Amino acid sequence: MKSTLRFLNKIIDAVGWICVIALLLMIVNVFIDVFVRYVVIDVVKYFDIYLWYDKHFSWLGGIGMQELEWHWFSIMFLMGLGYTLRENGHVRVDVVYDTFAERKKSWINLIGAVIFAIPFCLLVVYYGWDFFLESFNNQENKGDPGSLPRLWPVKLIIPVSFAFLILSAIAVMIKEYLTLTGQHDDLDSNTEGAAK
Repeated sequence: MKSTLRFLNKIIDAVGWICVIALLLMIVNVFIDVFVRYVVIDVVKYFDIYLWYDKHFSWLGGIGMQELEWHWFSIMFLMGLGYTLRENGHVRVDVVYDTFAERKKSWINLIGAVIFAIPFCLLVVYYGWDFFLESFNNQENKGDPGSLPRLWPVKLIIPVSFAFLILSAIAVMIKEYLTLTGQHDDLDSNTEGAAK
């Protein structure tokens, strides 16, 4: 079980880095979009080079760039769900939970993962896959001039991210099981070091 947990933690860490890269790409995307909209367009107007701009750079600062922003955000947010679960970073509105002993917290986390998290994620993966397949088979697009050519890549993120969230829930379940059986203490130095 410990080797399985270490393996899952490596996957979770890799996806965490994917989220960091998506965040950086989103920042660059927003910067380019704003720069083009408020600086480049003024230069184009000043030199009256609309035709040249439309032929070579019209994709910069347009609808497609704005859509790409929410694609990067979707990757960052949805793929980050599993990493945040493993790091116990989700918001808890529970005054009572904090007063429980570690053993009781482990039972709550274990039962919560089995009863709530995994079944919900399975439903999202099941229906999200159909959502993606329909978009992929129809080659769905928005149809707006300058928009991204396909919508299915961002729709694929939904089932993939919730499948990854299932892996993260399994990692949490293994960690809680090891805590309940008293085997987690010797694992702390190995798994937490990988996360940092």
